[in-house]
Amino acid sequence: KLSFTLQFPYYSYTAKVYAIFDIVIIVLSTITLVLESIPELTRLQYFNVVAQIVETCVNVYFTIQALLLLLVYSSWKEYFKSALHWIDIISILPFYLRLAAGSYFKQVGGFRVLRLIRLLRVMKLFRHSRGSQTMMTFLFASLPEIMLLLLMWSIGVLLFGPLIFFIEHAHGENDFRSAFSGMWFCVVTIGTVGYGDLSPSTNLG
Repeated sequence: KLSFTLQFPYYSYTAKVYAIFDIVIIVLSTITLVLESIPELTRLQYFNVVAQIVETCVNVYFTIQALLLLLVYSSWKEYFKSALHWIDIISILPFYLRLAAGSYFKQVGGFRVLRLIRLLRVMKLFRHSRGSQTMMTFLFASLPEIMLLLLMWSIGVLLFGPLIFFIEHAHGENDFRSAFSGMWFCVVTIGTVGYGDLSPSTNLG
């Protein structure tokens, strides 16, 4: 019952209440991470203390949640089959690495990169939405068609990218410095309306 309560919001009223609480914690953690990117705030000692307290409480909460889920599963193999459980573990790693390494990560600048891993917690919101779970089911069911679409797109990029480079290169000065420039032009032109940073200057191009 505990496993269903923690993972399925529609299982019971208690599960719904817990899901709302979990969403609030995730949003709070994300807002804190965003606010920490504002230099004016990080210069305030009060803000740094509050942010540290919030992040500590959030990480303790997610650690307890991950341990409870690990304990209620029949086997660890079943637990680690879920991508969301991996997100649970990876998202709390920066907190414990910082505790273990002290000021080392701050000295090398690595801690700033590791903190971005906390954004993975947003993916945990999928657990609380039946619609998003249905969407992911359909997405995985459509993988063969999606792969076919990507294959056709890749063929177009690999074919026309070098082609437009050689056409433009044969006519002197142009925006395309290499075949990779031509491939980038194809990527943004096929996938979007183009950025306008590159454009053919010949009629054939």
